[in-house]
Amino acid sequence: MGDYVPQWAGGLPADAPPRPGTPQYDAYMRERERKRLLPAAEREKEEQSQKGATGTTSGNEMR
Repeated sequence: MGDYVPQWAGGLPADAPPRPGTPQYDAYMRERERKRLLPAAEREKEEQSQKGATGTTSGNEMR
């Protein structure tokens, strides 16, 4: 029930991890473990590439 309630009304936030026992949770934990085992240099490169793919390049950046 709480999965369908908006956050402002006490529901889960959009970035909450999946619930344990679901296939999505298993995939989430596998990905989390994979990232944990990466060397720090590779982890930083991966984070930067993900930020570059999802980031915007608008002129309205906060400074």
